[in-house]
Amino acid sequence: MKYGFSYRGSKSDIAEKIINILPKAKNLYDLFAGGCAITHCAMLSEKWDRVIANDLQGSVTLFLDAIKGKYKNESRWISREQFLAEKDKDNYIRWICSFGNNGQDYMFGKDIEQIKKEAHEYLFVNGYDGTQYSRIALVKRFKEDKDITGRFELQQLEKLERLQQLEKLERLQQLEQLTVYSEDYRDVKIEENSVVYCDIPYNQKTVKTEKYYGIEFDKKSFYEWAKNANFPVYFSSSFCDDSFFTEVFSVKKECRMNNKNSHGKKIITERLFYNRYTKEEGK
Repeated sequence: MKYGFSYRGSKSDIAEKIINILPKAKNLYDLFAGGCAITHCAMLSEKWDRVIANDLQGSVTLFLDAIKGKYKNESRWISREQFLAEKDKDNYIRWICSFGNNGQDYMFGKDIEQIKKEAHEYLFVNGYDGTQYSRIALVKRFKEDKDITGRFELQQLEKLERLQQLEKLERLQQLEQLTVYSEDYRDVKIEENSVVYCDIPYNQKTVKTEKYYGIEFDKKSFYEWAKNANFPVYFSSSFCDDSFFTEVFSVKKECRMNNKNSHGKKIITERLFYNRYTKEEGK
């Protein structure tokens, strides 16, 4: 199952493994929620009474709006011009219509934007109902009606990325409400009887800080915060250069956002660490 909405660095593929490792408590805080894959999986698991999602970029409000049904009848075509003009004030446009969900660049190249627009409009005029089955069937009809046979055009129409993501948002309406914040992780007040999960930006081993969607992230400051926390903190990273933390899980996976290897994908190791906090230590 896919969790949350498409987002750079999403933990959707390993969300269930992470949720199974995190200890039970009254509250779960997902402090770098991003596309809310862990939040989504946690809510479905019913392992915690309350789930709180936070992300400084404000992406969590898109997830919350989807739960409220805001995108049930969404059918707009978002042009390049509209994206550039409105991405900083509309989370749907920023995250669903950006390339690789990076929140900055328009999702379609100029060479394919027109055919994507034609297909998008064709689907909604001809009864697209927000399901994958309907999308695939109507795209097939569109290609036949337009007599599209070129390899490039066929490849571009195999998927309409924005509609696929919209379908994910619509499926979120079954979830219960949750609490969301858009703050620095250090400013979120953690209540008693809580466990915290952090999907921090992945730094290279030689770099102390990393740009997190344009915002500088200091891993050393994060380490100090996690060390001094009086609650369990679990965080994902490809490595951790501080021996204070314990590694509890690792898995190799393909990374689509990095340099390619000979097989077309870079293989990275996803690891989960924690601050070794226990109730006994906290007393």
